[in-house]
Amino acid sequence: MAAAAARRTAKEMDPPPPPVDRLSNLPDAQLDDILNRLTLRDAVRTSAISRAWRRRWESVHGLALSFPDGTPCSAVDSILLRHIGGVSRFAFTLHAADSSSADPRVDDWLVALSRRGGRVGVESISINLQAAKGFFSTPLHSSIFSCARLVSLNLHSFSIPPLPVGFAGFPLLRELYLSHIVYTIDDDENRLQGMVHGSPLLRLLYLDEVDAPGDFVIEAPSLQSLTLISSEMKSDWRFGELPCLQYASIDVAEYMQHGLPVEDGYGFLEFLARFSQVRELILNSPTYTFRIHGVPFTFHNLKSLELWTQFNFMHHILLMFSILRTSPNLEILKIKGMIANPEFLNAQWTDGMCPNLQVVQITSAEGWLPLSFMKLILSKVSLLRTLSVDECPASQDDPLNELLNCTIASAQAQVLFKDKLDEINFDRMKFAEKDSPKERA
Repeated sequence: MAAAAARRTAKEMDPPPPPVDRLSNLPDAQLDDILNRLTLRDAVRTSAISRAWRRRWESVHGLALSFPDGTPCSAVDSILLRHIGGVSRFAFTLHAADSSSADPRVDDWLVALSRRGGRVGVESISINLQAAKGFFSTPLHSSIFSCARLVSLNLHSFSIPPLPVGFAGFPLLRELYLSHIVYTIDDDENRLQGMVHGSPLLRLLYLDEVDAPGDFVIEAPSLQSLTLISSEMKSDWRFGELPCLQYASIDVAEYMQHGLPVEDGYGFLEFLARFSQVRELILNSPTYTFRIHGVPFTFHNLKSLELWTQFNFMHHILLMFSILRTSPNLEILKIKGMIANPEFLNAQWTDGMCPNLQVVQITSAEGWLPLSFMKLILSKVSLLRTLSVDECPASQDDPLNELLNCTIASAQAQVLFKDKLDEINFDRMKFAEKDSPKERA
């Protein structure tokens, strides 16, 4: 028995077997899949797991290099120098402190990305250099046109170089975001038109202060979403066939006066007709004066309309009512601006307008309650469910009594105000007072 006890004691004193590193023994494909699901920071930190993981992130294909805002350019250099595998996504926003050294480094990054695509190639590039030297300061390296596998491209504060000879486009590109971009005039081609036409799968196009001079037409057979913000640029935007367009946000406050005929409104209506098939339209009306006698086409699919206007101008009011008359299926109307002249507003409403309108939202100007327009909507819209305004009346005195005493076309209509007076339910014909979020807090 003594011998057996000794053997048990010796066995108990033996060191335990080393733990099995099951994670490191996974197939290479699964290890790469794990790394590709991590953020860049966490992927680098896997070096501390074990010796087998120490440098694995440096060679994994498809890693997303998304750098947080404020990352120094030197840190990007270090990552790109160490990582030799393919990159699926690259995102960088310049820190103001690094602006002096940004330009040449961005060139090097783009060259590296175009050459290091791996098995599938880089799919997404986003570079924002707004903090560098202001707008339009950084020439874009032509190697960007070699990234033929791009699905998403987002550029901010660049000038675009000439398209290379034999440029085949971006055959897989689905999203194109261009902000504060300039296309210089030194050849007969239009580079923006070439980039869009070379992207047959493009579904989203975002253009914010893009200066693309010249005579060109933007056509995109697959485009579903378009945002155009252009204030003082000298581009004369012309759009051709956009058969799949569903959403359009158009800010035309200034730029159209540079080229299209505007005095009789024809140039603007010709421009607007290209968006007549959309389901959702956001429109910032031109600030210049033009005459309009109606919209000669119909927004058959339009469900939601948001207008940024100055309703103290006659042509803005005429434009709004012209669009409303030709939008038979409109359900949501959002108005931003000042609305005045109740007699003129009432004269513009015609029988059968907005038969499906259910929600109206008003963002007022300068704290002014748009009472006349509210009364018009309440008295005319038979399916109205909600009329909301961002201003709260100071009391329940005369202005609100006017609303309660006016003709109400819809039994379900509710008026919602900001903060203290949240709701007027015309079915109950009394005010419902509720505490504001600030008071509840």
